[in-house]
Amino acid sequence: MVADNAGEPETGNSVSGSLHRIWIDVKSLFGGSDRESILSEAERGEDIIKNAYHSVIEQNRLGGVAKETVVLQSALLDKSHDKIKELRNLAR
Repeated sequence: MVADNAGEPETGNSVSGSLHRIWIDVKSLFGGSDRESILSEAERGEDIIKNAYHSVIEQNRLGGVAKETVVLQSALLDKSHDKIKELRNLAR
C-alpha cells in the first residue's frame, strides 16, 4: 500500500520498539517477571502504538484504502489493548 502511493515502506523495527523489548527482558532478569508487571509493560507498549495510530488518523492525510486499513487496525489495537488491560487487572 505504501509503495502504491509512491512511498518507501519500512522494513525494520523501530528503535523505541527494540528498546522496549530489551527493557522487558532486563526487567524480567531482575525479578520483574510476575504476570502483572509483564502485562503492565505490554499495556504501555500498546498505549504507544495506539497513540501513534490515533495521531495518524487525526492528521487526516490518508485517503481511500489506506485510511480504511489504518482505521480498522486502530480498532483492532484498541480491542487488544483492552484485553491486555483486563488481564493485567485480573493479575492484581
